Amino acid sequence: MKTIVLHPNIVNVESFREAISSQISGFAVEILSDSVNPDAVEIVVIWLEVMDCIRNFRNLKLILVCGSGVDTVINMVSLPQNIPLVRVVDRTLQDHVSDYVVMAVLNHTRCWNHYINLQHQKHWEWKKSYRTKPTIGIMGLGAMGNVTATKLIALGFKVCGWVRGEYPRIISDVYQGREALDNFAKHCEIMICMLPLTRETKGILNNDLFNRMPKGAYLINVGRGHHLIEDDLIAALDSNHLSGACLDVFECEPLQYNHPFWTHPKITITPHIAGILLAEEQAMQAAKLIRSFYNQTLKDVVNYHAGY
Repeated sequence: MKTIVLHPNIVNVESFREAISSQISGFAVEILSDSVNPDAVEIVVIWLEVMDCIRNFRNLKLILVCGSGVDTVINMVSLPQNIPLVRVVDRTLQDHVSDYVVMAVLNHTRCWNHYINLQHQKHWEWKKSYRTKPTIGIMGLGAMGNVTATKLIALGFKVCGWVRGEYPRIISDVYQGREALDNFAKHCEIMICMLPLTRETKGILNNDLFNRMPKGAYLINVGRGHHLIEDDLIAALDSNHLSGACLDVFECEPLQYNHPFWTHPKITITPHIAGILLAEEQAMQAAKLIRSFYNQTLKDVVNYHAGY
């Protein structure tokens, strides 16, 4: 019988197996083990890493990756790059990430951290906030970025975007390509990084980019920790060129106990919780992708060369 194999490290993998089994007929769904018949495997579902035995699956037709990115798996030598690779991005994950960004934007524009500090001091004081809503720039208008842009526009913010290449988009003010990055940055009073991590985007949040942003601009990073040159951010904050940052992802996770981000007064950190993976939601989206694959209507296949 045709088989779907799940990597054991998938979040709540047993719940995932039960959910996808209820959505897909004609397949056995198994968690990877020695009892799996390698010749029966047509689909594998992975998260964060590739199973070493994947090249033994001679009839493999599709690889699904749970979560919001493929950067952790795409360069693994065990990954067969002749097989279609697709991200499993469900609507709940999109909502979690976009809601986190909206929260971070509103916390900044309404000076929320300032008022929390005043509460701890038992001090009653008003602080000037933005007279007009700031312009927000979103780096990356993919599955997460477009949903985020829609929510921010609905709240009355002016939103522009930056993309590396062609993307379906819901906003008109889009800057495309590396040559347009500087012009994009100078409009960003709040910059949100939602990019995939590739060779080209690693370290893109750096001193050069920060210097092109307006003085007092704010940074939100929900992409990947390796997008950010951490020392450059601290320098930009300490010089008062940037007013603050909200970071959910870091170069090394968990964040080291003595890392300066923990105690920096202008940095808000969260432990990589912007997007929460729910097994049942991911499984239902995976089932839709599998049906689309066999119906030959599958879209958004990862470009191995581009890295996303």
